[in-house]
Amino acid sequence: MEISPPSDRIRVRKVLRLIGSGKRVLDIGCSDGIIGSLLMRQNNEVYGIELSHISALKAKRSGLEVFRADSNKLLPFLDSYFDVVFAGEIIEHIVDVDKFLEEIKRVLKRNGFLVLTTPNLASLGRRLLLFWGRDPFIDISWIHNLGHCRYFVKETLLQLLKTHNFTLDVCEADVINFNSSGTLYSSKIAELFPTFGRSIIVKASVDK
Repeated sequence: MEISPPSDRIRVRKVLRLIGSGKRVLDIGCSDGIIGSLLMRQNNEVYGIELSHISALKAKRSGLEVFRADSNKLLPFLDSYFDVVFAGEIIEHIVDVDKFLEEIKRVLKRNGFLVLTTPNLASLGRRLLLFWGRDPFIDISWIHNLGHCRYFVKETLLQLLKTHNFTLDVCEADVINFNSSGTLYSSKIAELFPTFGRSIIVKASVDK
């Protein structure tokens, strides 16, 4: 399985680096298991949560221990079970983000950490679209939508994590896109101006 568009590979590489190896990891919204399988190659024990039956079957074939569950509800795991929780491009789909973060905190071990990524509402492309009076790719109805319930910029995401007693370790961006297909981009410029990046990437330690 190959990650596409190419710009997505930058985000995934950063996630893999932040998580590291030798850990018990929960991948919330694991989809077909492609990122989970990469984490397993780094000598991690990986569990997945996935609502879609088809995606869950694909993830299981990748070797993940997958549980079919709704990420909006309680996580089906014991307290302090994981070293790392990975929530990649999922928090924007969650209705009750406060309960979501409290559940993540519950299943994390002491000194465990969360790696989270989410689209940046203040990315360069979205700022330019707003400047020209265009839709900056936000959901406006239940008919025409990607299922996004929440939108974040760096400041609001970090404030939310702080409210739930997470301590920020890393906050960075993946890329700045220069076209809608994600084939023309720069990761170097995103390093210099992370608040303009397409996705926000954070690593935050749990404070228990």
